[in-house]
Amino acid sequence: MTVQDIGKIVATVAVVQLAADLLSRRYIFQSDSYIKSVAAFERARTRRDKTAAAIAAKQQDQTNAVASGKQKQAPSAKSAEKDQKKLQRENEELSTVAAEVARRHTMSNFYTQIVFFLLYRILSAEYSRKVVAVLPFEPFRLLQRVTFMTLGGPSKLSVGEVQTLWLESIGGPSPLPPDVQHVSQACAFAFIYMLCSVSVKLIVNMVFGTKPPRGADEGMSTFMDSPQSQKMFKTFGLDVDEVKEARNALGF
Repeated sequence: MTVQDIGKIVATVAVVQLAADLLSRRYIFQSDSYIKSVAAFERARTRRDKTAAAIAAKQQDQTNAVASGKQKQAPSAKSAEKDQKKLQRENEELSTVAAEVARRHTMSNFYTQIVFFLLYRILSAEYSRKVVAVLPFEPFRLLQRVTFMTLGGPSKLSVGEVQTLWLESIGGPSPLPPDVQHVSQACAFAFIYMLCSVSVKLIVNMVFGTKPPRGADEGMSTFMDSPQSQKMFKTFGLDVDEVKEARNALGF
């Protein structure tokens, strides 16, 4: 296993993710517009929660009064409808400001993904046809599509060619490890990069990234639930309920 190459890939991914998080914090999440959006979201959520609690308490008091005989009839439907309309307005306001907060985080993630796409292309060209590691097991066929990416595929290489690539990778004469029994155990850059993406990037982002406030932390789902998005769907002739069903089926 070429420890130097793997260390370089891990360090590069970590540094790029750290830079992306720090730049996003400086130019997006510390901007006046974002701070105002978060403050507006917190105020809207507080108002909505107070209204919901007040309506629930009012309904409970009226129910208890009817049950105890202090009130002869149930509250009118008109009063209940008025309360529900007020709660709906505040929910819509909350969804609107939540979508604005989520939009800033989505924009940051979009820019970061562009940077990592370019990084992948650069590193992929640098490590093309280069064995970065040798796996201690023979991967199943589907995994081989990833582990052998940029090497040409197991069917296109012989053990001798893997030996040559391995020697070129480590920069000197050294036999393949004794547990290597099959050519498919050669591992290309793409698999190491994928492991870094689901581990190193995540850890760095958890430590240095800026998390959206609770209630605006569902990414595109928060944005699509906003009243503006609902109106846009209707403008294009899309049924809002069908869109929600499709999102649930796709898991977002």
